[in-house]
Amino acid sequence: MTHPKAFRPEHWLNTRIVNQPEELRRIYRLRYSVYCEERSFLRADRYPDGLEVDAYDSRSRCFAAFDRDDEVAGSVRLVLDEAGNVFPYQEHCTPYENVALPPSRVAGEVSRLVLNQNCRTPPGGGNTGTVILTVYRQMYQYSLQHGIQFWYAAMERSLVRMMGRIGVEFQRIGPSVDYHGPVAPYLLELSALQQRLAKVNPALLHWLDSEL
Repeated sequence: MTHPKAFRPEHWLNTRIVNQPEELRRIYRLRYSVYCEERSFLRADRYPDGLEVDAYDSRSRCFAAFDRDDEVAGSVRLVLDEAGNVFPYQEHCTPYENVALPPSRVAGEVSRLVLNQNCRTPPGGGNTGTVILTVYRQMYQYSLQHGIQFWYAAMERSLVRMMGRIGVEFQRIGPSVDYHGPVAPYLLELSALQQRLAKVNPALLHWLDSEL
């Protein structure tokens, strides 16, 4: 993954919180293309309109990066707490018995990370790490501004390793399950992330905190 001192993603990526219906449709269409058609994680016949949408989208904030042509380079959502309802990972994963979970009101779940095929390495010759970091940065700043102190995520080991290489270390909180491939539940405390990055990757911390 590219070190933040070695790239300036703002030169070719425009990131923002997406809440306009037409822009959301473009993201749902990309999710359908990747999750249903390309990877076959989800059944395409369940989405006859070609838009991959689920019940969690109504309680989520969507963050996206757009390229120079205003095409969606990648997006991720943060599912927020809703009284009486679980986070997505809880439908498939069970935490270890000794794990102390934070109050739901200060947590959110990172999910539906998706990248345009042209922005992956490989194929397409894009930069996977740049796009992921850029949308995570937008989500990180939103979280700090709105009192979100913890992120849940159900992730494959490859993504966990990718993030860990730059000092973004999620704590595993449960065993692996087979959910469209092997994934496990993880938790990240943002204050712990800040403390760790201050020691091992201060340039990344400065970039995350810098004004968008």
